[in-house]
Amino acid sequence: MHILIIPSWYKSITEPVLGTFFEEQARALMSAGHKVGIIYPQFSSVSTMFNKKDEIIDFYDDNGLPTYSVIHQAIIPKMRKLAYKMFSENVEKIYYNYVKKYGKPDLIHAHSVFHGGMAGYYIAKDNNLPFIITEHLTAYITGGITHQEDIETAKQIFNNADASIIVSENFKHDIEKVLNLPETTFTVVHNMVADLFFKDLIIKKFNQQEEFVFFTNSFLLPRKNHKLLLDSIKYITAKGINNIRLRIGGDGPLYNELKDYVNELALTDKVDFLGALSRAEVKRELDHCHSFVLSSNYETFGVVLIESLACGRPIVTTDSGGPSDFIHSKNGITSLASIDNLANAMIKMMEEYNTFDQHKLSEECRSRFAEKKIEAEIEALYLKAIDKHK
Repeated sequence: MHILIIPSWYKSITEPVLGTFFEEQARALMSAGHKVGIIYPQFSSVSTMFNKKDEIIDFYDDNGLPTYSVIHQAIIPKMRKLAYKMFSENVEKIYYNYVKKYGKPDLIHAHSVFHGGMAGYYIAKDNNLPFIITEHLTAYITGGITHQEDIETAKQIFNNADASIIVSENFKHDIEKVLNLPETTFTVVHNMVADLFFKDLIIKKFNQQEEFVFFTNSFLLPRKNHKLLLDSIKYITAKGINNIRLRIGGDGPLYNELKDYVNELALTDKVDFLGALSRAEVKRELDHCHSFVLSSNYETFGVVLIESLACGRPIVTTDSGGPSDFIHSKNGITSLASIDNLANAMIKMMEEYNTFDQHKLSEECRSRFAEKKIEAEIEALYLKAIDKHK
Protein backbone atom coordinates (compact mmCIF):
# COMPACT_ATOMS: atom_id res chain seq x y z
CA MET A 1 0.00 0.00 0.00
CA HIS A 2 0.94 3.62 -0.51
CA ILE A 3 -0.11 5.66 2.55
CA LEU A 4 -0.01 9.44 2.86
CA ILE A 5 0.05 10.62 6.48
CA ILE A 6 -1.13 14.14 7.33
CA PRO A 7 -0.37 14.99 10.99
CA SER A 8 -1.58 18.13 12.75
CA TRP A 9 1.80 18.65 14.42
CA TYR A 10 5.21 17.30 13.56
CA LYS A 11 8.91 17.71 14.23
CA SER A 12 10.90 20.65 12.92
CA ILE A 13 14.37 22.13 13.35
CA THR A 14 13.17 24.17 16.32
CA GLU A 15 11.05 21.35 17.83
CA PRO A 16 12.79 18.09 16.91
CA VAL A 17 10.76 15.83 19.24
CA LEU A 18 7.29 17.17 18.37
CA GLY A 19 5.02 14.52 16.86
CA THR A 20 7.51 11.71 17.37
CA PHE A 21 4.66 9.22 17.50
CA PHE A 22 3.59 10.04 13.93
CA GLU A 23 7.06 9.42 12.56
CA GLU A 24 7.37 6.16 14.50
CA GLN A 25 4.03 4.95 13.15
CA ALA A 26 5.10 5.90 9.62
CA ARG A 27 8.35 3.98 9.96
CA ALA A 28 6.54 0.95 11.40
CA LEU A 29 4.38 0.93 8.27
CA MET A 30 7.48 1.25 6.12
CA SER A 31 9.09 -1.68 7.95
CA ALA A 32 5.98 -3.72 7.09
CA GLY A 33 6.66 -3.08 3.40
CA HIS A 34 4.38 -0.11 2.72
CA LYS A 35 5.23 3.08 0.87
CA VAL A 36 4.69 6.10 3.13
CA GLY A 37 4.87 9.88 2.77
CA ILE A 38 4.13 12.82 5.06
CA ILE A 39 2.58 16.23 4.46
CA TYR A 40 2.63 18.41 7.56
CA PRO A 41 0.37 21.50 7.23
CA GLN A 42 0.49 24.33 9.75
CA PHE A 43 -2.53 26.58 10.16
CA SER A 44 -1.28 29.99 11.32
CA SER A 45 -3.42 32.68 12.89
CA VAL A 46 -4.35 36.05 11.44
CA SER A 47 -1.89 37.75 13.78
CA THR A 48 1.05 36.37 11.75
CA MET A 49 -0.35 37.16 8.31
CA PHE A 50 2.15 39.94 7.59
CA ASN A 51 5.15 37.83 8.47
CA LYS A 52 4.96 35.12 5.79
CA LYS A 53 3.17 34.13 2.64
CA ASP A 54 1.75 30.70 1.87
CA GLU A 55 4.75 28.64 0.92
CA ILE A 56 6.32 25.22 1.10
CA ILE A 57 8.68 25.84 3.95
CA ASP A 58 10.41 22.52 3.70
CA PHE A 59 10.78 19.34 1.71
CA TYR A 60 13.26 16.63 2.47
CA ASP A 61 13.78 12.92 2.17
CA ASP A 62 13.98 11.94 5.82
CA ASN A 63 15.89 8.67 5.61
CA GLY A 64 13.49 7.32 3.00
CA LEU A 65 10.41 9.09 4.38
CA PRO A 66 9.45 11.93 1.97
CA THR A 67 8.26 14.87 4.05
CA TYR A 68 6.58 18.09 2.95
CA SER A 69 5.73 20.98 5.24
CA VAL A 70 3.60 24.04 4.51
CA ILE A 71 2.40 27.07 6.44
CA HIS A 72 -1.01 28.53 5.64
CA GLN A 73 -1.85 32.03 6.81
CA ALA A 74 -5.48 32.53 7.85
CA ILE A 75 -6.59 35.86 6.34
CA ILE A 76 -10.32 35.87 7.05
CA PRO A 77 -10.98 36.33 10.75
CA LYS A 78 -14.29 35.07 12.16
CA MET A 79 -15.12 33.14 8.97
CA ARG A 80 -14.02 29.70 10.02
CA LYS A 81 -15.50 27.56 7.27
CA LEU A 82 -14.09 29.73 4.49
CA ALA A 83 -10.72 29.95 6.22
CA TYR A 84 -10.63 26.17 6.63
CA LYS A 85 -11.57 25.67 2.98
CA MET A 86 -8.76 27.98 1.84
CA PHE A 87 -6.36 26.17 4.13
CA SER A 88 -7.37 22.79 2.70
CA GLU A 89 -7.05 24.04 -0.88
CA ASN A 90 -3.56 25.30 -0.13
CA VAL A 91 -2.54 21.93 1.33
CA GLU A 92 -4.04 20.22 -1.74
CA LYS A 93 -1.51 22.08 -3.90
CA ILE A 94 1.24 20.42 -1.90
CA TYR A 95 -0.55 17.10 -2.30
CA TYR A 96 -0.36 17.47 -6.10
CA ASN A 97 3.37 18.19 -5.85
CA TYR A 98 3.71 15.02 -3.79
CA VAL A 99 1.74 12.97 -6.36
CA LYS A 100 3.90 14.22 -9.23
CA LYS A 101 7.01 12.96 -7.48
CA TYR A 102 5.79 9.83 -5.65
CA GLY A 103 2.52 8.83 -7.30
CA LYS A 104 -1.04 8.81 -6.04
CA PRO A 105 -1.46 7.23 -2.59
CA ASP A 106 -3.92 4.43 -1.95
CA LEU A 107 -5.16 6.10 1.21
CA ILE A 108 -4.85 9.21 3.40
CA HIS A 109 -4.44 8.83 7.15
CA ALA A 110 -4.71 12.11 9.07
CA HIS A 111 -4.02 12.69 12.74
CA SER A 112 -6.43 15.03 14.57
CA VAL A 113 -9.10 17.10 12.85
CA PHE A 114 -7.46 20.41 13.77
CA HIS A 115 -5.96 21.06 11.41
CA GLY A 116 -4.36 18.28 9.39
CA GLY A 117 -7.53 16.20 9.43
CA MET A 118 -9.54 18.95 7.75
CA ALA A 119 -7.06 19.16 4.90
CA GLY A 120 -6.79 15.38 4.60
CA TYR A 121 -10.57 14.98 4.47
CA TYR A 122 -10.89 17.68 1.79
CA ILE A 123 -8.14 16.15 -0.35
CA ALA A 124 -9.54 12.63 0.00
CA LYS A 125 -13.03 13.73 -1.06
CA ASP A 126 -11.69 15.79 -3.96
CA ASN A 127 -9.58 12.90 -5.25
CA ASN A 128 -11.84 9.95 -4.34
CA LEU A 129 -9.40 8.47 -1.87
CA PRO A 130 -10.09 6.38 1.24
CA PHE A 131 -9.69 8.52 4.35
CA ILE A 132 -8.90 7.58 7.94
CA ILE A 133 -8.70 9.96 10.89
CA THR A 134 -7.11 9.31 14.28
CA GLU A 135 -8.04 11.81 16.99
CA HIS A 136 -5.59 12.63 19.77
CA LEU A 137 -6.62 16.05 21.07
CA THR A 138 -7.73 16.43 24.68
CA ALA A 139 -9.25 19.82 23.82
CA TYR A 140 -12.67 18.31 23.09
CA ILE A 141 -12.83 17.20 26.72
CA THR A 142 -10.92 19.98 28.46
CA GLY A 143 -12.82 22.86 26.84
CA GLY A 144 -10.36 24.01 24.18
CA ILE A 145 -12.71 23.21 21.29
CA THR A 146 -16.09 24.85 21.87
CA HIS A 147 -16.96 26.90 18.78
CA GLN A 148 -20.05 25.42 17.13
CA GLU A 149 -18.53 25.47 13.63
CA ASP A 150 -15.49 23.58 14.91
CA ILE A 151 -17.71 20.99 16.56
CA GLU A 152 -19.75 20.61 13.36
CA THR A 153 -16.55 20.24 11.32
CA ALA A 154 -15.23 17.53 13.64
CA LYS A 155 -18.52 15.62 13.67
CA GLN A 156 -18.75 15.73 9.87
CA ILE A 157 -15.27 14.29 9.51
CA PHE A 158 -15.71 11.62 12.20
CA ASN A 159 -19.06 10.53 10.73
CA ASN A 160 -17.88 10.38 7.11
CA ALA A 161 -14.35 9.00 7.39
CA ASP A 162 -13.85 5.44 6.21
CA ALA A 163 -12.58 4.79 9.73
CA SER A 164 -12.34 7.04 12.77
CA ILE A 165 -9.71 5.83 15.22
CA ILE A 166 -9.40 6.75 18.89
CA VAL A 167 -6.50 5.75 21.13
CA SER A 168 -8.27 4.54 24.31
CA GLU A 169 -11.63 3.27 25.50
CA ASN A 170 -11.98 6.09 28.00
CA PHE A 171 -11.30 8.77 25.37
CA LYS A 172 -13.75 7.04 23.01
CA HIS A 173 -16.50 7.22 25.63
CA ASP A 174 -15.73 10.83 26.55
CA ILE A 175 -15.55 12.26 23.03
CA GLU A 176 -18.66 10.42 21.83
CA LYS A 177 -20.52 11.82 24.82
CA VAL A 178 -19.23 15.39 24.44
CA LEU A 179 -19.92 15.52 20.69
CA ASN A 180 -23.16 13.51 20.92
CA LEU A 181 -21.87 10.88 18.52
CA PRO A 182 -23.09 7.28 18.14
CA GLU A 183 -21.21 4.70 20.22
CA THR A 184 -20.13 3.05 16.98
CA THR A 185 -18.30 6.15 15.67
CA PHE A 186 -14.78 5.22 16.73
CA THR A 187 -12.57 2.16 16.61
CA VAL A 188 -10.02 1.92 19.41
CA VAL A 189 -6.46 1.34 18.22
CA HIS A 190 -3.93 1.93 20.96
CA ASN A 191 -0.71 3.81 20.45
CA MET A 192 2.42 1.80 19.77
CA VAL A 193 5.77 1.58 21.54
CA ALA A 194 8.86 2.04 19.40
CA ASP A 195 11.08 -1.04 19.37
CA LEU A 196 13.86 1.07 20.88
CA PHE A 197 12.23 0.88 24.32
CA PHE A 198 12.27 -2.94 24.44
CA LYS A 199 16.00 -3.20 23.77
CA ASP A 200 18.45 -4.21 26.49
CA LEU A 201 16.06 -4.47 29.42
CA ILE A 202 17.83 -3.36 32.60
CA ILE A 203 16.46 -4.78 35.85
CA LYS A 204 16.77 -2.14 38.56
CA LYS A 205 16.34 -2.93 42.25
CA PHE A 206 16.04 -0.53 45.18
CA ASN A 207 17.31 -0.50 48.73
CA GLN A 208 15.94 1.97 51.25
CA GLN A 209 19.34 3.58 51.84
CA GLU A 210 19.75 4.78 48.24
CA GLU A 211 18.00 7.56 46.34
CA PHE A 212 14.73 6.61 44.66
CA VAL A 213 14.48 8.27 41.24
CA PHE A 214 11.15 9.21 39.71
CA PHE A 215 11.17 10.33 36.07
CA THR A 216 8.51 12.23 34.14
CA ASN A 217 8.57 13.41 30.53
CA SER A 218 6.09 15.61 28.68
CA PHE A 219 5.53 19.06 27.27
CA LEU A 220 5.42 21.52 30.13
CA LEU A 221 1.79 22.53 29.79
CA PRO A 222 -0.88 23.36 32.41
CA ARG A 223 -2.88 20.15 31.84
CA LYS A 224 0.19 18.06 32.69
CA ASN A 225 -0.15 19.45 36.24
CA HIS A 226 3.54 19.47 37.16
CA LYS A 227 2.84 21.72 40.15
CA LEU A 228 0.81 18.91 41.70
CA LEU A 229 3.81 16.63 41.26
CA LEU A 230 6.18 19.17 42.79
CA ASP A 231 3.80 19.77 45.70
CA SER A 232 3.74 15.99 46.22
CA ILE A 233 7.54 15.86 46.38
CA LYS A 234 7.42 18.62 49.01
CA TYR A 235 4.78 16.64 50.94
CA ILE A 236 7.00 13.54 50.88
CA THR A 237 10.12 15.36 52.09
CA ALA A 238 8.09 17.04 54.83
CA LYS A 239 7.41 13.54 56.15
CA GLY A 240 11.15 13.08 56.54
CA ILE A 241 11.57 10.94 53.41
CA ASN A 242 14.58 12.56 51.78
CA ASN A 243 15.97 9.77 49.61
CA ILE A 244 13.89 10.87 46.62
CA ARG A 245 14.69 12.60 43.35
CA LEU A 246 12.48 13.81 40.49
CA ARG A 247 13.87 14.19 36.97
CA ILE A 248 11.66 16.21 34.62
CA GLY A 249 12.09 15.81 30.87
CA GLY A 250 10.47 18.16 28.38
CA ASP A 251 10.21 21.79 27.41
CA GLY A 252 7.28 24.14 27.04
CA PRO A 253 5.67 27.42 28.10
CA LEU A 254 5.80 26.61 31.82
CA TYR A 255 9.53 25.83 31.93
CA ASN A 256 10.66 29.00 33.73
CA GLU A 257 7.58 29.13 35.95
CA LEU A 258 8.15 25.56 37.13
CA LYS A 259 11.83 26.22 37.83
CA ASP A 260 10.83 29.23 39.91
CA TYR A 261 8.27 27.08 41.74
CA VAL A 262 10.95 24.53 42.60
CA ASN A 263 13.01 27.35 44.11
CA GLU A 264 9.96 28.57 46.02
CA LEU A 265 9.43 25.09 47.47
CA ALA A 266 13.14 24.78 48.31
CA LEU A 267 13.42 21.61 46.24
CA THR A 268 16.39 22.49 44.03
CA ASP A 269 18.39 19.62 45.51
CA LYS A 270 15.58 17.15 44.73
CA VAL A 271 14.43 18.15 41.22
CA ASP A 272 16.33 18.15 37.92
CA PHE A 273 15.08 19.83 34.72
CA LEU A 274 16.42 18.00 31.68
CA GLY A 275 14.88 19.98 28.80
CA ALA A 276 13.58 18.39 25.61
CA LEU A 277 14.89 14.85 25.21
CA SER A 278 15.60 12.76 22.14
CA ARG A 279 14.15 9.27 21.99
CA ALA A 280 17.53 7.78 22.93
CA GLU A 281 17.76 10.18 25.89
CA VAL A 282 14.27 9.19 27.09
CA LYS A 283 15.32 5.55 26.94
CA ARG A 284 18.45 6.35 28.94
CA GLU A 285 16.43 8.16 31.64
CA LEU A 286 13.99 5.26 31.88
CA ASP A 287 16.84 2.79 32.23
CA HIS A 288 18.30 4.78 35.13
CA CYS A 289 15.12 5.70 37.02
CA HIS A 290 13.10 3.45 39.30
CA SER A 291 9.58 4.57 38.37
CA PHE A 292 7.77 6.86 35.95
CA VAL A 293 5.26 9.33 37.39
CA LEU A 294 2.54 11.24 35.54
CA SER A 295 0.39 13.92 37.18
CA SER A 296 -1.84 14.96 34.25
CA ASN A 297 -5.39 16.24 34.61
CA TYR A 298 -6.44 14.37 31.45
CA GLU A 299 -4.69 11.99 29.04
CA THR A 300 -6.17 10.50 25.90
CA PHE A 301 -3.73 7.59 26.28
CA GLY A 302 -0.22 8.25 27.62
CA VAL A 303 2.49 6.98 25.26
CA VAL A 304 5.14 7.88 27.85
CA LEU A 305 3.59 5.30 30.17
CA ILE A 306 3.85 2.38 27.78
CA GLU A 307 7.40 3.44 26.92
CA SER A 308 8.15 3.16 30.63
CA LEU A 309 6.53 -0.25 30.91
CA ALA A 310 8.51 -1.43 27.89
CA CYS A 311 11.64 -0.60 29.89
CA GLY A 312 10.28 -2.52 32.88
CA ARG A 313 9.54 0.56 34.96
CA PRO A 314 6.34 0.55 37.09
CA ILE A 315 4.06 3.59 36.94
CA VAL A 316 2.53 6.08 39.33
CA THR A 317 -0.21 8.05 37.57
CA THR A 318 -3.20 10.19 38.35
CA ASP A 319 -6.60 8.87 37.37
CA SER A 320 -6.51 10.82 34.11
CA GLY A 321 -8.59 8.74 31.71
CA GLY A 322 -6.61 6.98 28.98
CA PRO A 323 -4.14 5.16 31.26
CA SER A 324 -7.04 3.16 32.74
CA ASP A 325 -6.90 1.01 29.59
CA PHE A 326 -3.64 -0.59 30.69
CA ILE A 327 -2.47 0.46 34.18
CA HIS A 328 -3.36 -2.10 36.87
CA SER A 329 -2.08 -3.27 40.25
CA LYS A 330 0.64 -5.47 38.72
CA ASN A 331 2.31 -2.66 36.74
CA GLY A 332 1.55 0.53 38.63
CA ILE A 333 -0.42 2.62 41.07
CA THR A 334 -3.26 4.96 40.12
CA SER A 335 -3.97 7.94 42.35
CA LEU A 336 -6.55 10.67 42.71
CA ALA A 337 -5.23 14.07 41.57
CA SER A 338 -4.56 15.59 44.99
CA ILE A 339 -1.30 16.27 46.78
CA ASP A 340 -1.74 13.78 49.60
CA ASN A 341 -3.07 11.03 47.33
CA LEU A 342 -0.33 11.35 44.72
CA ALA A 343 2.37 11.70 47.39
CA ASN A 344 1.15 8.60 49.21
CA ALA A 345 1.03 6.67 45.94
CA MET A 346 4.66 7.63 45.32
CA ILE A 347 5.60 6.57 48.86
CA LYS A 348 3.81 3.27 48.30
CA MET A 349 5.78 2.80 45.06
CA MET A 350 9.03 3.33 46.99
CA GLU A 351 7.96 0.79 49.61
CA GLU A 352 6.66 -1.86 47.20
CA TYR A 353 8.94 -1.24 44.22
CA ASN A 354 10.85 -4.52 44.46
CA THR A 355 7.60 -6.52 44.27
CA PHE A 356 7.01 -5.50 40.64
CA ASP A 357 8.18 -8.09 38.10
CA GLN A 358 10.03 -5.93 35.59
CA HIS A 359 10.35 -8.72 33.04
CA LYS A 360 6.58 -9.23 33.09
CA LEU A 361 5.94 -5.49 32.80
CA SER A 362 7.98 -5.35 29.62
CA GLU A 363 6.59 -8.56 28.12
CA GLU A 364 2.95 -7.62 28.77
CA CYS A 365 3.62 -4.24 27.18
CA ARG A 366 5.18 -5.92 24.14
CA SER A 367 2.20 -8.25 23.74
CA ARG A 368 -0.24 -5.31 23.69
CA PHE A 369 1.60 -2.34 22.19
CA ALA A 370 4.56 -3.51 20.09
CA GLU A 371 4.96 -1.88 16.68
CA LYS A 372 4.12 -5.03 14.71
CA LYS A 373 0.89 -5.65 16.62
CA ILE A 374 -0.46 -2.10 16.32
CA GLU A 375 0.72 -1.81 12.71
CA ALA A 376 -1.28 -4.95 11.87
CA GLU A 377 -4.43 -3.47 13.43
CA ILE A 378 -4.00 -0.25 11.44
CA GLU A 379 -3.26 -2.17 8.24
CA ALA A 380 -6.51 -4.13 8.63
CA LEU A 381 -8.46 -0.86 8.78
CA TYR A 382 -6.58 0.42 5.72
CA LEU A 383 -7.49 -2.67 3.68
CA LYS A 384 -11.14 -2.40 4.71
CA ALA A 385 -11.23 1.29 3.73
CA ILE A 386 -9.60 0.62 0.36
CA ASP A 387 -12.00 -2.23 -0.32
CA LYS A 388 -14.97 0.14 0.27
CA HIS A 389 -13.72 2.39 -2.53
CA LYS A 390 -13.34 -0.32 -5.16
